[in-house]
Amino acid sequence: MGPLRLDSGITIATAAYGNAATTRLCLQALLASASGDFELLLVDDCSPDDGATAALFATVRGQHANTRIFRFTENLEYSGSVNAILSHATGGWVLFISNDIFVTPNYLCALLEAAVAHPRAGILRGSSNFVDNGLASHNLPPPQPVADLADFTALRACSEQVARQFGAAIVSDPFLIGDAFLVSRAVIDRIGTFDPMFFGYFADNDFGVRARRAGFDMLLVPGAYAWHQQDANFTYLPQLQRSEKASRRWQRVYENWARFKLKYGLPVSLPFTSTLDVPWSTLAAAPFEAANDFCAPGDYARYLV
Repeated sequence: MGPLRLDSGITIATAAYGNAATTRLCLQALLASASGDFELLLVDDCSPDDGATAALFATVRGQHANTRIFRFTENLEYSGSVNAILSHATGGWVLFISNDIFVTPNYLCALLEAAVAHPRAGILRGSSNFVDNGLASHNLPPPQPVADLADFTALRACSEQVARQFGAAIVSDPFLIGDAFLVSRAVIDRIGTFDPMFFGYFADNDFGVRARRAGFDMLLVPGAYAWHQQDANFTYLPQLQRSEKASRRWQRVYENWARFKLKYGLPVSLPFTSTLDVPWSTLAAAPFEAANDFCAPGDYARYLV
């Protein structure tokens, strides 16, 4: 399958906090997989890389005319980056992909076809070689080795094989892991953006709960297969910086778990063990209340460059 032609009704977005080398591969894979006038949003989350990510994004804008770039002056984390995207995207469907995920034409086609085929679906995501949720339905070993991540032919071959295996199958998704997800304009209009009380972690999980409360289905499309370069945003760093980043990560996980428990009335003594142990269905079954479940989009226009 050649590049999928997409019009301006589709927004595709990614964000990066450094690691321009992996981000470059992500964007090369995207531009090799999609053509047309789709909207491309790029967020430079105050990357500490002497302008490497900024230069990369400027180059990509020269390759794809319908591109807007946000450059934060402080690190607003994953949640802030996604909120800038959800707040300013113009597409009827918005696809967020992390900068360490490499898409293919089959991946894009399978997701968008499932979105059309299932009108109640508000959030859809695909499968991968690694999804941080421990679910076998999402984590599919690559059907063939991929030795070189710059070899998009090999990545496409994996994606095509998985697409043939699963066809148009769908699976209900119990909770959202937001490394890559497609969200409808209807969801954004109904529930808004990520809750700003979460700084990084649990913002995607909370977004999925609110979408389900609002009556939208959340679906896994296993035939939409993208490659996720696990830990790519850690392993490129020198060992000391890697350890410091890992320490900050777990500190933020526990801080945001405390916020999540407070928001959803979970026992304060409940330790965080795994997202698999959270009572997602119970949380999502509560009635939608705009006062609690709608988070207004923000204005990030000052960061446009």
